[in-house]
Amino acid sequence: MLKRFGGLLKNELITGMVLLAPVAGTAYLVYLIVSGIDGLFPDELRPKLLGHPLPGMGVLSVLVLSLIVGVFAHNFIGRRLVAFFDRSIQRVPLFGGTYGLIKQVFESVFSQGAESFNRAVLIEYPRQGIFAIAFVTANDVPIRSTGGEELVSVFVPTTPNPTSGFYLLVEKRLVRELDMPVQQAFKLVITMGIAKEPELLTTTAKLQRKDLTAKM
Repeated sequence: MLKRFGGLLKNELITGMVLLAPVAGTAYLVYLIVSGIDGLFPDELRPKLLGHPLPGMGVLSVLVLSLIVGVFAHNFIGRRLVAFFDRSIQRVPLFGGTYGLIKQVFESVFSQGAESFNRAVLIEYPRQGIFAIAFVTANDVPIRSTGGEELVSVFVPTTPNPTSGFYLLVEKRLVRELDMPVQQAFKLVITMGIAKEPELLTTTAKLQRKDLTAKM
């Protein structure tokens, strides 16, 4: 009886930790971001409550500044100034290359109508017979394989940190479409396949097996 109660208590404890861990992790990350940005502002400029500076001044300032810059950049004069600023920054040695790379990544991910990461696919990586989830970044690549085949740019994220990964050029005929949204594919990568929909994955696996049989 006591052993059964101990097992039940252990299961409930683990369930509680699994539910609380994401909340605690997210709260801690938000706290670090808010505290880091607030640290850029002296205490004299931050409103106080009971003698203590209130948090969030830094984040609020960044949001307001981003809104002002965004509104300003959409008029004729603002676009000219932004273009002049871009050209000037990119001419600075070392710093200009880093700025251009970061700007291109952010524009690819956040710009409206961008084609990046809008399709989840399956490729054979790192060798034939082993499959990896990838995300198409460009359909038209001005490069051809040694056999003249069309290539597709894909990003293969690592697990469980999908912010790092590998940029690959894969022959278009070897790229297999996945019948799932990008968000779900990312969830599979981050959770190492733990969070999955069995029925959908089984259907996908059957389709891939059929393709491989046809190739053989």
